[in-house]
Amino acid sequence: MPSGSETVKALQERGLDSVLEPARRAGEGAEARLLSELADLDWTVLDDQQDALGARAATAPGDVSPPELVGPSSRAGNEDALACGWAALAEGRVALATVAGGQASRLGCSGPKGAFEMGPVRQTTLFEILAGQVHRLGEKAGIALPWIVQTGPENHQGTKDFFSGRGWFGLDPAQVQLVCQGTLPVLSPEGQLLLAAPDRLFRSPNGHGGFYGALKTADLFAKLQGGGTEIIFYCQVDNPLVRMGDPVFIGHHLLQEARMSVKVVEKVEPEEKVGLVALRDGRTCCLEYSDLSKSFQRQKDPDGALTYKAGNIAVHAFTIDFAQEMAEARLPLHSARKRVTAMDEDGVLQELDAVKFETFVFDALPLAEKVVVQMCDREEEFAPVKNAKGADSPRTCAAALDARARRWLTCARPDISLPEGQPIELDPRLALDSEDLESRASLLTLQGDGMVELAES
Repeated sequence: MPSGSETVKALQERGLDSVLEPARRAGEGAEARLLSELADLDWTVLDDQQDALGARAATAPGDVSPPELVGPSSRAGNEDALACGWAALAEGRVALATVAGGQASRLGCSGPKGAFEMGPVRQTTLFEILAGQVHRLGEKAGIALPWIVQTGPENHQGTKDFFSGRGWFGLDPAQVQLVCQGTLPVLSPEGQLLLAAPDRLFRSPNGHGGFYGALKTADLFAKLQGGGTEIIFYCQVDNPLVRMGDPVFIGHHLLQEARMSVKVVEKVEPEEKVGLVALRDGRTCCLEYSDLSKSFQRQKDPDGALTYKAGNIAVHAFTIDFAQEMAEARLPLHSARKRVTAMDEDGVLQELDAVKFETFVFDALPLAEKVVVQMCDREEEFAPVKNAKGADSPRTCAAALDARARRWLTCARPDISLPEGQPIELDPRLALDSEDLESRASLLTLQGDGMVELAES
């Protein structure tokens, strides 16, 4: 750790030493605490943050082309990948990871977003839905699969308390690893450091690109590799339709010797607000929708289909050594202007203009020599809950869960009459997909409230 004088010098070289004034007025103890925090800053990253203040987003260049797509897991032609993926799971070569650093405030609730009640029948939470898949996947693979849940500074303890209070959803607590993502200093529009208190910097989470660094900080790479992990399956907590640890996806990733892979859905309209997976200069990348012109997004093939249609759904697979390399890489910084409550030059807390910075997990895609891009069926695998109302809201997500449950149950048990106007929900541990549910058809029972469970023996 640099000394106090070295830290002051680093601040002075960047014209940032005024950040010390409120602490100096508050006393030696406050100044020492602030200097201790400042000494831990990565000055290279801070320089990148200041450089990013002047960067402007550019529309996609002309040398972009669509990626080659692998067919959805739910369709024929994936038999070799399916077998390969199941073998990797059964051999303990796969770890699962879910990014869950957000709060549910946008949905009108307090607490971790994963604790949001989403089930259409029994208000099952997002965490419980995903935990059920982890359990069933491990049950079929015959192994307790490691599950990494990345939290954020604001919800880490809340997430731990939630899992503990729910008995870890029946999982062995030893197989669940809670890791907290890092933070980055928030800057003024002029590039000055902001304070949350005289002795404390104002910080914000470093984005889902901080996933790689969070594993390093928690010393999980060594632990996972020691347990035989070679592949990490990654998803976000806000999509309860996600096919956790999809064996077909993992199989394609392994058979093609990819270092990072990504799932996509066909965009429902040209300007749908999802990132666009494409090739640029021969490398797979994800282009942010806000950076793309309407004319670019509306391009069509001769058959009338969208030329650029591969919408990113934040589902990835990485080799563990690639993820470890990304923990050391300098991924691009993305900035966003916000209003925050921080200290002004006089040390008074008030609403100020500020710039927050994030890194994105998909910005690692161009750094991977080989990438698999797999299309998936939206109605089977993608119904995120991001907004309180309208598209991608609890209402639309619950409707998608109900619709999928009805499709699966109709295939598994056509003899069961499904009630009209009453939602249907599958017990989270029941099945990974329609075929899995069919394999348990004789054991299924539909409860009066619309919940589908295993019949009691």
